[in-house]
Amino acid sequence: MNTLFTRTILFPIFILVVFGSLASFAKAPSVEQREKEAIKPWSENAWYWSYKGEPVLLLGGSDEDNLFNKPDMMKDNFEKMKACGANYIRSTLSVRDEGNVYPFKKINGLFDLETFNPEYWRRLEASLDQAYQQDAFVQIELWATFDHYREYWLKHPFNPVNNRSISTDATAMKPEWDFHPAQKRNPFFFSFPEMNNETTLLKFQKAFVTKALDVALPYPNVLYCMDNETRAPAGWSLFWGRFVREEARKRGLTVQVTEMYDNWDIRADEHKPIYMNPDVFSFMEVSQNNWQEGQTHYDRLLWMRETLANTPGGIRPMSNVKVYHRLGGNRPNDPAVGIERWMRNVFAGCASTRFHRPDSGLGLAPEAQSLIQAMRTFMSDFDIFHSKPLPDALSERDDNEAYCLAIEGKAYALYFPTGGEVNLNVPAALKSGFARWFNPSTGQFLSPKQADIKDHAIRLQSPGMDGPWLVLVECR
Repeated sequence: MNTLFTRTILFPIFILVVFGSLASFAKAPSVEQREKEAIKPWSENAWYWSYKGEPVLLLGGSDEDNLFNKPDMMKDNFEKMKACGANYIRSTLSVRDEGNVYPFKKINGLFDLETFNPEYWRRLEASLDQAYQQDAFVQIELWATFDHYREYWLKHPFNPVNNRSISTDATAMKPEWDFHPAQKRNPFFFSFPEMNNETTLLKFQKAFVTKALDVALPYPNVLYCMDNETRAPAGWSLFWGRFVREEARKRGLTVQVTEMYDNWDIRADEHKPIYMNPDVFSFMEVSQNNWQEGQTHYDRLLWMRETLANTPGGIRPMSNVKVYHRLGGNRPNDPAVGIERWMRNVFAGCASTRFHRPDSGLGLAPEAQSLIQAMRTFMSDFDIFHSKPLPDALSERDDNEAYCLAIEGKAYALYFPTGGEVNLNVPAALKSGFARWFNPSTGQFLSPKQADIKDHAIRLQSPGMDGPWLVLVECR
């Protein structure tokens, strides 16, 4: 068989360790080795990541966003990742769930922001270490937005009534903040010099981020996002993006940094500070686009690709650290919609896609594990890293019927969310081809079939009209 489908994809190399108390870790690499291995945009196609010098596709799901702060769940999820080929988790530095520990110690009933809680940081290091051993990737979010609002703020260490380090008279922060982030922003996010310039609060915020970087920066498999669904001023995001870069520079390290704004429309001006400041943000987090559905979901990803390609920073990876199966408008959740979003991200040329935690997403439910494993099998026979989305290659197509990744004139990968029939238009010089259909539900290819070229097009009809179908087409 022609080798166009046989380029090796970097799969996770899984090394079993004894989790036990998670107290002992493998040795992080030296600075020199860390820089050699570090995740970065791939030199041959910067839409994708490379790791240890090889291109890598990040596919994931996990049952919690702050997995490190739930050690038993973390153990279970890493074992499931090993079994299905997942290599991507999210790590918000959050403390709002039952069983979480806080980053600071309590003294006489109040948090001391000058005294860190070793258990919190040991848990974070354990998760990063395990991911490193498995060639998996962790996207950290430094500020867990929702921890600072409503009932979660009432018990948060940075709330001035809960700590002995910040006086209520010396801060714009309030003991109660009974608002959703979309309604009214907590002054916690106004501390930076260009706004409130709260030097005391900022001192402790910097100490927290510095400690997180002390733990995380030695590992080459970590991506950094400043916030979750933030509505903070752009100055906040830029301040912390620059702070992270400077802390890494002091250690002789490079880092990949982004931000996640809340607006569901990634075309909105709110997202511009990410792609218009490439000296700060080196990749584009587009997770909020995963509230969109069908053709609109895909079209806005392609809009972002074009926008990135035509801004000063140029081509860079697009990340989806959370894919919802939750629907807007108070409609019931629909796992099939989440699966479509997850798959379309791949076929829109995104560098990563991860199922959001339950109940907003599939997490690492059996359906998610099965799909991740199937996608690994399918992509092992297609050189995705030299491909690009090519919607114009498809004709006689309905909205959301089929999507195409192409190595133009050579090989094509198509995704049919619910089956269908389309024309694949190919260059006039091509004379013949063959197609291999793939059923993601079974994880198996069907027997190859001759693909006749007529009027410079191949007619492709899925074997079934229910559930997703994939097909690989090779032309000569």
